[in-house]
Amino acid sequence: MTREIQERDIGTMDGIEGLERLRREVENLLLSSPKIVVAVAGLPGSGKTVFVKDFVRLGFGRLGKRDIVVIDDNTLYTTSFWKLNWKKVPLRKDLWRDFLATLDCKVVIFSNWVPSRFMDSADILVNLAVSEPRRLSRLRKRERKHPEKFEIQQKKTTLPVEPPFSANLTMTLIHDNRISFLWGLFWKVRRGLSL
Repeated sequence: MTREIQERDIGTMDGIEGLERLRREVENLLLSSPKIVVAVAGLPGSGKTVFVKDFVRLGFGRLGKRDIVVIDDNTLYTTSFWKLNWKKVPLRKDLWRDFLATLDCKVVIFSNWVPSRFMDSADILVNLAVSEPRRLSRLRKRERKHPEKFEIQQKKTTLPVEPPFSANLTMTLIHDNRISFLWGLFWKVRRGLSL
């Protein structure tokens, strides 16, 4: 198998600027497709899970919670109010497109350290980035009960791609948990006021 990444890199952006650019790209793609996939990648400790959980609770830009499906690793998240509900879903790369067809939504947001293990393509690939000291601090907090896991996660310093995988657009987003939450809250209020 050969690596087939056919992408347009739209650059590295920080915080709100990056979230707004991602929102615009999602909206542009939805003009020509009924459903798109956003793959979120990042090193362990980069904040992928917190990032996507904000979208489950708050929606994504102009899209409400009912318009998106969020999957983190093999966990499908939903919520009726604030508390997250989750269910494990069996995902395999060879069955990804069949699984995608069963989802009733406009945008699928899939988060994993290596999304290419589970899917062969995405419309947008977002690489979350965070400073190394912050990443290591998050890992230490997360792995307090299992210090041996910290050593393993700390050594992961590159984002692998398992071919075949292609993405139309890629971007790097410098991630701060508070910014994504505040951005999501702003759009939730804005959607509520426009009703």
